[in-house]
Amino acid sequence: MTTITYQVRKNDLIEFNEHEAIRNGAYGKGITRHRLIVPGIVAIIALFMVMSSQNGDLGMYFLTGAVAWSLIVPVLIKKRFHKYVSEQLSEQDLEKAVGEYRLKITDKGLLEIKPTGKTLIRWGSILKLERSKRHAYIYLNEDSAIIIPKETVSEDSDYKIFYDDLIKAFKASYSNKD
Repeated sequence: MTTITYQVRKNDLIEFNEHEAIRNGAYGKGITRHRLIVPGIVAIIALFMVMSSQNGDLGMYFLTGAVAWSLIVPVLIKKRFHKYVSEQLSEQDLEKAVGEYRLKITDKGLLEIKPTGKTLIRWGSILKLERSKRHAYIYLNEDSAIIIPKETVSEDSDYKIFYDDLIKAFKASYSNKD
């Protein structure tokens, strides 16, 4: 069956936590608010100022501030979030989670070979599969997932073939239940 080898880094764990925070919480709403809503309100105020007082310079200052806000504030929030998550990860957690991993698709499930040993993850234990621009996630429950960073997949592994086979095997396991 298809096998993939990859490295999980501390940064991948932080990005997974950010992915989850965006999907499930106030963090994602806050980013949206500071990227779109606040600058939009400031832009409307700038437009109102230009129309009512014919002061184009002041309106341009407000518009420039709105654009700067939408670019800078989300980056600052993201940096703060990354710092917070990084501080929450203990050295023991990092030792367990970081390192070289290998996943092998079998008829019974996914065989995960990690620095701490081997584990067979049965198909019924996998909740869902999800992809982002830089990662693939194999969810085992709502809060935890196997993280596959696309950029650290070894050269002798083919990510696309593995992921396609993973989807086929995952779908086949659910069709066999019916």
